[in-house]
Amino acid sequence: MHIDHSHPEYFEALELYMNGDRNEAKKTFEDLVVKYPRDAHLFLLLGNIRYTLGQLGAASTAYESALALQPVFPQALFKLGVCLVRMGKLHEALRAFTKNVEIPKEGHVMSYYWIGLINNFLGDDEASFVAYNRLHEESEESMLSDFFLAQLHLKRHEQTKALDLLQKLLKVTPDFAEVHYLIGVAYSELHKNAEAIQKFRDVLKLDPDDKRAKNALDLYLNVPSI
Repeated sequence: MHIDHSHPEYFEALELYMNGDRNEAKKTFEDLVVKYPRDAHLFLLLGNIRYTLGQLGAASTAYESALALQPVFPQALFKLGVCLVRMGKLHEALRAFTKNVEIPKEGHVMSYYWIGLINNFLGDDEASFVAYNRLHEESEESMLSDFFLAQLHLKRHEQTKALDLLQKLLKVTPDFAEVHYLIGVAYSELHKNAEAIQKFRDVLKLDPDDKRAKNALDLYLNVPSI
């Protein structure tokens, strides 16, 4: 049995949630899922409330209950994945995000971000590259995908492709020191020494304590005399 969303109990619980009274909202939704144990949406909202309270294990249980009732539930899969990442359960999170993007026309695009990030952390660069590339295709304005794709292009020694993405990023985030540094690395690998030196100097203007940029400049400028 599902609760009518115009039902006073549902409206009261939702109002508590929207007003930030999460502890009371949690109690109300916990009562509602007992009364309406077949309503997947109630379990999703209960999971969201528990998540905001930092109760990650209880939140994941609520999301799993929602999915047991409604296996094709993109919001619950995505939230479960995020919850599992925070719990350090990366392989389980990866499965949740992968199921999410497999739902035709319904998968949450940001699942590609998490799939890329988890695989990057696990050392699977190829799977990470595929995921970030999909994120880039699905959301061309995503700076996250461009940033991580650029790093993976550099690992593949595809400096020109990395530079295209990094220069685009630089227009949006001109004070992002890491972008300047990666551009410097790309120029260095292309043997464009003057451009590389300028980029490492730009890094140090933004972050004077960046040891990588200092070391890179030392290699260029402190050439020992013969």
